[in-house]
Amino acid sequence: MVALLKFLGVTVLLAVAAIFNGWVLSILWGWFFVPILGLPVIGVAQAIGIAIVVGYLTHQRRKTQEGDHAEEVAYIVAQPLFALLAGYIVKSFM
Repeated sequence: MVALLKFLGVTVLLAVAAIFNGWVLSILWGWFFVPILGLPVIGVAQAIGIAIVVGYLTHQRRKTQEGDHAEEVAYIVAQPLFALLAGYIVKSFM
């Protein structure tokens, strides 16, 4: 039961963090990219989507323990799937 509560707490925290980061990015986008580059204003959902793409492309993974190939293979498969799932969820709000 404690593990489930921890999992739910972390999930809620990640969702709130994504929304907050998207809100901040949408404001910064409006302050800098709109007037300087003439780009359109973006909403929070679009900002979260941009953050997902940038994070997916720039994420640096720490090395796993020597010989732990199963974890590395799982990460290689899971990272793009997670990015795709997160992007799909955010896209549904656009």
